Amino acid sequence: MTEYNAENWDLMVLEISKKFKVTADFDFMLFLIGIQELGQGMKPYERQEKMDLINLGKCTLLSREGYLKANGPDEEGWPQFEEVKRLKSLTPSFLNHVLKKSAFEYLKIQLQ
Repeated sequence: MTEYNAENWDLMVLEISKKFKVTADFDFMLFLIGIQELGQGMKPYERQEKMDLINLGKCTLLSREGYLKANGPDEEGWPQFEEVKRLKSLTPSFLNHVLKKSAFEYLKIQLQ
């Protein structure tokens, strides 16, 4: 699993599904990244917190790709971001590709 492609993505999703005993999907991958970035570990989260963690995962990946810039934490300790490159100009399919590729690279490092 060295480079991002559809086959390696599917293998990673399967590996994470087995590791966490869930049927992982893209949102679950973003959720894991959000948990890692927030630094509070795996614990029960309310529905809104889960959505916020998925969003944090997206923002983290978009930051890694140069679309957002981290501005430090807010008063509750959640990382804040600002737009550096226009996200609205990205097509949904290209945005999905950018997020998946970046998630693959991020999680590949975390799984080693």
